[in-house]
Amino acid sequence: MAKNIKQATLCFLVQKGRILLGMKKRGFGAGKWNGFGGKVNEDEKIEETAIRELQEECGIKTSSVEKMAELTFLFPYKKEWNQTVHVFLVKEWEGEPLETEEMKPRWFRTDSLPFENMWQDDPHWLPHILKGKKVKARFVFGKDNESIDDMEIHI
Repeated sequence: MAKNIKQATLCFLVQKGRILLGMKKRGFGAGKWNGFGGKVNEDEKIEETAIRELQEECGIKTSSVEKMAELTFLFPYKKEWNQTVHVFLVKEWEGEPLETEEMKPRWFRTDSLPFENMWQDDPHWLPHILKGKKVKARFVFGKDNESIDDMEIHI
């Protein structure tokens, strides 16, 4: 893991050709569909963060997450946003997704994802992990903190 860069998680529930995304209602990424996750707390394992954040953001409980990607996001014009995100798929869980103050969950078919309302990097890696492929990637964002200036992807 890169030093001096925040560590974060993302979880995607997948089942029968569907994926659960959440509309971010506030904070970083507000107004975008995304997975459920957040920052790793000190003395917390990355998998523990993924499980905790999933429950906090949509009420889902799981004990089984599968790491599928490690993505480094660099924002040269907003360095405090730099982060490495550990992406997990969740195939078994308890409960039904609930709306919280932070996220509004919704199921999508995996073959018709709302990429127009997601981060611009998502189409470059999300379809691969949904096909069971592991991904390691780096994305460098432009002055608008939205467009991608540079990327490197290993599948």
